[in-house]
Amino acid sequence: TLLNLQCGSSVGPRERRGGCIINTHVSWCVLYHSEKVYTICSQIIIFFLNRYGYHITKASYFICHDPKTIKELFENLRNYDGKNTYPKSCGKFKVSGVRDLTTGYDSSQPDQKAVLPTSKSSQMITFTFANGGVATMRTSGTEPKIKYYAELCAPPGNSDPDQLNKELDELVSAIEEYFFQPEKNKLQPKAE
Repeated sequence: TLLNLQCGSSVGPRERRGGCIINTHVSWCVLYHSEKVYTICSQIIIFFLNRYGYHITKASYFICHDPKTIKELFENLRNYDGKNTYPKSCGKFKVSGVRDLTTGYDSSQPDQKAVLPTSKSSQMITFTFANGGVATMRTSGTEPKIKYYAELCAPPGNSDPDQLNKELDELVSAIEEYFFQPEKNKLQPKAE
């Protein structure tokens, strides 16, 4: 309970169980407490980085007002190199796993059936990459957006955040170019 004690009583019971406490509550601890707590929080962050490695994320979206185009984009990913085949790579990045929560497919499961809940009414595909990257593409339920969430989970010892950010940026660029194909699909990028 050291994490709970050091990061305040606002940490909920579900968050005490996992590493997400570092992502969600250490910044509060660092910003609003004394230098002593900052030192303790810094030590906690360093401990987790050394134990679990760096985890960096990038998220954005494209706007598309045409439901037919959105459906075709996802169907093209499901039939990339022929019927019922997903991409094996994305630019220079090798795909090591695919989970499609629209169809219920998960290449990482022995029976290739998704364990997570599925829904045919929304589009969602997650790609896992050999370099430790993971990218989820999904439709918004309320807006004309196709969102993506990309992360890179570097193994412990790989501690060059600049290199890791560069690699994640390259992965995101490849996903945008090869999977979204914004020019072909007439997608509008997020306004910066």
